[in-house]
Amino acid sequence: MTPSSDREVLIKLTTEYWRLLKLTERTVADMQNEKTASVAAQLRYSMSRLTTICAEGGLKLISYDREPYVPNLPVTVANSDETDSSDELIVERTVEPTIIAGGQVVAMGKVFLKKRA
Repeated sequence: MTPSSDREVLIKLTTEYWRLLKLTERTVADMQNEKTASVAAQLRYSMSRLTTICAEGGLKLISYDREPYVPNLPVTVANSDETDSSDELIVERTVEPTIIAGGQVVAMGKVFLKKRA
């Protein structure tokens, strides 16, 4: 593999792992049993490890949950057909993180927006 393809593979793997962690996090939030705390702790640890490992490889993951949306964010809006550009919008949920390497965006994030309440 060439160095650029190694980085592309790492970026794809990072994105998929991040998405899996976030999906599991939402599922745990809906759980109603005594195991919730230990699963939530494992998820926090796994996300911490992912962030650390990515940093070692020169990657930074950015999530925009609950932040104001501005058009220059390095993201694709998954529900752009449901929003009006004149509305004040916030990021309801980050579906895929924006990934930065060397100060440059190497993978655009993906988000869902909603009107600011």
